[in-house]
Amino acid sequence: MNMVKTEIGQLEKALNALVHRPWLIRRDYWASQIECLLGRHGLSTQDRQRLCALLDLLGAPVAECCVSVQP
Repeated sequence: MNMVKTEIGQLEKALNALVHRPWLIRRDYWASQIECLLGRHGLSTQDRQRLCALLDLLGAPVAECCVSVQP
């Protein structure tokens, strides 16, 4: 699972940098990368929320699986 956290961290860094340069964003590419990670089994709630926040940052429709779970 540590590898997934690393991948999410890398995505966060890249997208946060690209948000300030919208002409560089290939939204479809980044959305597909995030959706691929969301498709993995065993994601923690925190990781799922981080990925959904990244999709939201891209302006991509957030899937129902991203709805936060009430504790």
